[in-house]
Amino acid sequence: MNLKDQTRAKGILERMQETGRIPGSVLIFGPSGVGKTVASLDLAKGILCNRSVPWGCGECISCKHMDHVISLILGDDWEEISVYSEEGGRKTFLYLMGDHPDFIFLPPHGASIRIDQIRAVREFSYTKPALSRGKVVVIDRADLMTRESANALLKVLEEPPAKTHFLLTAESPGNLPPTILSRTHQVEFVPLDRETFGELTGSPDLYELSGGSVTKAKILRERTDLISMVEDFLSLEPLRVYQTAKKVDDMDTAGKDLFFQLLEDRVYGMFREGRIGYDDLDAIMRRILEIREGIPRGLRVDLALFSIYALMEV
Repeated sequence: MNLKDQTRAKGILERMQETGRIPGSVLIFGPSGVGKTVASLDLAKGILCNRSVPWGCGECISCKHMDHVISLILGDDWEEISVYSEEGGRKTFLYLMGDHPDFIFLPPHGASIRIDQIRAVREFSYTKPALSRGKVVVIDRADLMTRESANALLKVLEEPPAKTHFLLTAESPGNLPPTILSRTHQVEFVPLDRETFGELTGSPDLYELSGGSVTKAKILRERTDLISMVEDFLSLEPLRVYQTAKKVDDMDTAGKDLFFQLLEDRVYGMFREGRIGYDDLDAIMRRILEIREGIPRGLRVDLALFSIYALMEV
């Protein structure tokens, strides 16, 4: 297991595995793109390893199954491992489950994690292990759970299944209810430094724009239009603002969040250049923060952008 710039977090997770004292619920939190998801998957592999080797031995049948599942998850090759529920002829995505019967990976569906996803995981968590000593549920971006989802998960954490471990990742643990935070062992991941970021991405020039996030750097490379969209919006020309707002509203959650991060950077630049005053800066930044917090809850981003436009037009 090689976690760049996460020496302290890696040490904590390794000690858990070496001593066999792995909490029933672990929350790995920190900025996006610093290795939280990879760490949760490798930790799951170690927990399920039939030889009890930290991060997994790679040789037992459990580890071989996990290696295959992890490669599909990290490669975004989800179709063959996606599990759906069907009702009235309608398929609804629940989670990812490959050929390891004791492991589930639950990512957000769209902008949130729904209550039916948590209910499905709850049913899984109370069944007996089939291949390993225990079972593992990874809930990726747990901070995107709806209020109903968080309450449903809390019921499981209050009466934890005997041999099931829950591994949660989050960028903003403050978005999780205190009742869930109090029932998890928390491990913090720190931002990558510039050198490590450059090694992992090959694009050190994107360090500032991406905030040191490998994930966001990848999005920036794939979405070079985002920077021009920010400039179109800041032109404050009504037609360009309208077109940009519609484009942003159609993007996925990660794209929307990155757009607003880039917008924040440009607005700060305008303040430093003396193009806007402190009061305007404060009002715009407060609004951007409200929007970013509302994106996972399905906020209408196009309308929200018009509110920023109105602030900048004053």
